[in-house]
Order: sequence, then structure tokens, then C-alpha cells
Amino acid sequence: MEGKNIFNGVEHIGIKTLNIEEGIRFYTEVLDFELLYRKKPGDSELAFLRLGGTVIELVEIKEGQRFEDGWVNHLAFTVSDINKAVAWLKQNQVTLLQEEPKSIGDGRYNFFFRGPSGEKLELFQELKIAFEHFPDV
Repeated sequence: MEGKNIFNGVEHIGIKTLNIEEGIRFYTEVLDFELLYRKKPGDSELAFLRLGGTVIELVEIKEGQRFEDGWVNHLAFTVSDINKAVAWLKQNQVTLLQEEPKSIGDGRYNFFFRGPSGEKLELFQELKIAFEHFPDV
């Protein structure tokens, strides 16, 4: 199949935001993204932010515009300590969609919350077991 070698990875994830300033503040101050750059190619302003190897593009939606061309269901962030991450979200008065992290099996946990424009976001943690401590496994 020829197309199999064309696609190499994800360049960025576009997330619509109702207020670009509020979106940038949330992603940089609460979720520790780095603002790479901003540009305004037309009516909407764009902001590109990076966390680790992931880049997101915030696309500002102006008054009266709709989300006609789709939306992102959710964006998931890996975390090293999901309980600390949830506490941080609570401290920053983020809208939470559940009370506690949920076990999703095999040592994996998730937790859903909302961004400043109502976008659905997820925390994800996978607990790794060091098998070298269990030589018979």
C-alpha cells in the first residue's frame, strides 16, 4: 500500500477557542505548555504551543462563527502523578468532569476536565511495574 509510508506522525492538533488570550493563559499557566508563536493569517488569530513533543494550535473563533468543520473530541495528556495533577487542576479552579481519577484497567488511570472554551481534556497515567524485582515472572 503506497500511502502507508506517506504519513509519519502528528504535526499539531487544532483546538478551537472562544478567547485566544484565555486559551493561551490556560494552556501555559495551568498545563505548562510553552507558547511558540502567534499569527493572524485572516480573521482568526492562531497560537501554537508545545508540551514535550506535542504541538497544539489554538484557533480563535470569532463571535457568531460556528464549529462547522468539526471539533476535537478530547486531547489527552500523559502525567507522572494523576492525583497531583488533579489537585493542581482543582487549585486552578478548572471545571472537572469527575470527582476522582478512574481506573481503566491494567494499571492505567484517566481523568476528564474542561478547557476555557469548554473543550474536553483528559489526564492519563500508566503505572509501570518494574519486572526486574520479580525474577520468576
